Amino acid sequence: MRTLNNEVAVGAIVGDGAWPGELRRELFAQLAGVFAQARSRFTAFAYIGALLSEPGDRRSCWQLAGQAGHATPRRVQALLAEHRWDWKAALAALQRFIVGRLGDAGAILAIDETAGLKKGTATVGVARQYAGITGQVENCQAVVFAAYVTARGHAPSGFRLYLPESWFRGRARRDRARVPARTRFAAKPALAAAMVTAAARARVPFSWVAGDEVYGRGGRLRQACETAGKGYVLAVPVNFAVRLASGRKAAVSAVAAIVPAAAWETRSCGPGCKGCRDYAWAWAATASPRHQVLIRRSLSGPADLAFYYCHVPQGRPVTLTALVTVTGKRWPAEECHQQGKGQTGPGQHQVRLWCSFCRHTVLSMCAQALLAVAAARPAPAPPPGRSRAPAGSSAQPAAWRDTGKLPATPPASHPAIPAWSRSASPRPAAWPASRPRP
Repeated sequence: MRTLNNEVAVGAIVGDGAWPGELRRELFAQLAGVFAQARSRFTAFAYIGALLSEPGDRRSCWQLAGQAGHATPRRVQALLAEHRWDWKAALAALQRFIVGRLGDAGAILAIDETAGLKKGTATVGVARQYAGITGQVENCQAVVFAAYVTARGHAPSGFRLYLPESWFRGRARRDRARVPARTRFAAKPALAAAMVTAAARARVPFSWVAGDEVYGRGGRLRQACETAGKGYVLAVPVNFAVRLASGRKAAVSAVAAIVPAAAWETRSCGPGCKGCRDYAWAWAATASPRHQVLIRRSLSGPADLAFYYCHVPQGRPVTLTALVTVTGKRWPAEECHQQGKGQTGPGQHQVRLWCSFCRHTVLSMCAQALLAVAAARPAPAPPPGRSRAPAGSSAQPAAWRDTGKLPATPPASHPAIPAWSRSASPRPAAWPASRPRP
């Protein structure tokens, strides 16, 4: 349904429907101050519109210039490589737009990466490395993204280009791609940590961070979240070691082996493409009262386990329901990648330089944010005696339901909690000391 809504939104925005047209004007007003010259500003706006309207798997400067009504790609090329404008300022403006429309104090930053397959070696960041889209080592370019996820919708809100270690064996290659001189090697968890820290400093409202094993196994991202006062639910490998409440240290796989049968609960972590994603869940206390181990078990294959290391900041209640919900909110980051590839082409570019890549990516994210906001669920009705927030906030206009172009998606109903649920306790109890050591 979300993909369908975005496809409907593409046509409505390109056709300048009343409500999508308002969104576009609002986003462009946020971006206008980034560009010192009118030619850069108008070309950037035309570029975003062309990304939304250009079909196909490739979006070259010639194709985008044609969609924008330009006789040649010269203005588009100059926008990406020559004109003076700060893509970081444009990214900050995009974040303000997303927060203004989808902002929620309980939002989740879902961290994930995507890879774009490349044939040559000149494009910035390209190297032989693991590509998730094929599941094997490929010649590709990897980008770490952060998706801003709320109950109403989600949109990509941050990115960092990953430069493999091979790019730091001498300066010649980086100089050809015009990589900033102060750039140093940073692993993917460090890039994710930088995005979380930047979002917290910019006062982006969010409460949680979610990510897969790539980001959970190291301590860099976890430390950044805890320093910023944010909770996290990060997947970890089976050999990830934790210190239990009893004081002894054990791998999470050993913790799963001593979980009492009565401690497993069947919960849904949210709707998927094939219905509700139901699993059996259990959680275990650690030596820290703010950290827990969350274990997910497949209902069809009990040997299929997944492990998560969780942190809940001081002053926030710890519940199994909250942690399970956050685990299910990581998939929107993957959905953003899929929607972007089919609708706005963040990785379907033909640019090679650092600055050109960053500029194209930001403008592509702007196009995708327009779709995400246009296809978002309507804001909840205000309490009695209060009016809806003005345009530019998270509210949608009253005419939303009358446009007939962007059908609202009703929020998914939560499955009933079984009567035997044991999650009422604020924190998982420590396992009995009499249990055998793993």
